[in-house]
Amino acid sequence: MKKKLPAPLSKSLTTLGSEGDIIKVTKFNASPVHPKPKQKVLIKMTIKNVSRKKLEKVPWRIVKDKKVLDYGVRYDLAPGDSFNISTTWTATAGNHFFYADADPNNILNEPKIRQFNNLPQGVDVIVK
Repeated sequence: MKKKLPAPLSKSLTTLGSEGDIIKVTKFNASPVHPKPKQKVLIKMTIKNVSRKKLEKVPWRIVKDKKVLDYGVRYDLAPGDSFNISTTWTATAGNHFFYADADPNNILNEPKIRQFNNLPQGVDVIVK
């Protein structure tokens, strides 16, 4: 008889990118991924400057079900530095898809072929 493993409390995603990227979402997670209705869900992401220059302005956003949940701008991000963002959402019944986006409008002018940070990498949260 196989032992059933418990459902994960959180789910993390690490995105892989291209050497041509300027900025990357390096971590993104939601906790818990199976909340009860009205339970708070913590959404966190880490964004890293993977270029060799200081970035004056790095816009970001967190999207839930194709609608922006939270957004902002980080200023003066040194080469190699990262920053963390977190927000909460109150769970409602259903299946929900969250994703993180760094530089959603490509103000950093990355070549379109190399915008791995802008692909909708995300996490499903299921509320029953």
